[in-house]
Amino acid sequence: MSIDTAVIMAAGLGSRISEYSHNAPKGFIPVAGQPIVERSIEILADRGIRRIVIGTGYMASEYEALSSRIRHVQIDCIANSDFANSGSLETLLLCTRDLGCDFLSLESDLLYDAAMIDRVLGYPFPNVVLASGHTGSGDEVYIQTDDRSHLVNLSKDRGSLARIDAELVGICKLERSVPLAIDAWLSRNGHKRPVGFHYEEGLVGIARSLPLHVEKTELTWTEIDTLDHLARANAVIWPRIVSASGEPA
Repeated sequence: MSIDTAVIMAAGLGSRISEYSHNAPKGFIPVAGQPIVERSIEILADRGIRRIVIGTGYMASEYEALSSRIRHVQIDCIANSDFANSGSLETLLLCTRDLGCDFLSLESDLLYDAAMIDRVLGYPFPNVVLASGHTGSGDEVYIQTDDRSHLVNLSKDRGSLARIDAELVGICKLERSVPLAIDAWLSRNGHKRPVGFHYEEGLVGIARSLPLHVEKTELTWTEIDTLDHLARANAVIWPRIVSASGEPA
């Protein structure tokens, strides 16, 4: 079955880039004159995504206004009212509670080669965690896999992993069963909602019972969490994306 739904997690405070986030959520940081979340929406719509659920929190009204401006794709905003005390896993679970279908998940603060979405949609696995090689970004989430390229563990702490096989990008393809499996994992381990975990921790929590294929790509991307990330995005990442994809500069 083709996927026509995506979830964008966008509830965070963006406290590490307050020079921008005090005026708008992180997804509205502009690169090449366009907010990065709007670019994501355009990329998704161009690839057959017809419904996008945005998990909001901090300055949620900005996303509500965005959803009313964009007409070519259905955008539903679901608020995480406890965003300041919970994590992105709570936002993901809220967004997928009544979804009832397989979906893409993305972080709102990503600048990436549009071909990444093509690759994720095209991989012949029901659950795909997109990864890359070494980026040198300074805020890497490292991934450990098994010999079948299934997720085993991930962490920002290199020393906590038995080996490092890739870095997390922040784009996934997930079956409708994944949120239910995560919710069950939380219950088994005594974690009450709302939870303070990152969504990645939820994926690790179910990885032993539900194979999550880690696919490594060499396509260009970056997250934008700090001013240094933004400077690198403008000076290094965006020119590479334009050069590789032919997007207008």
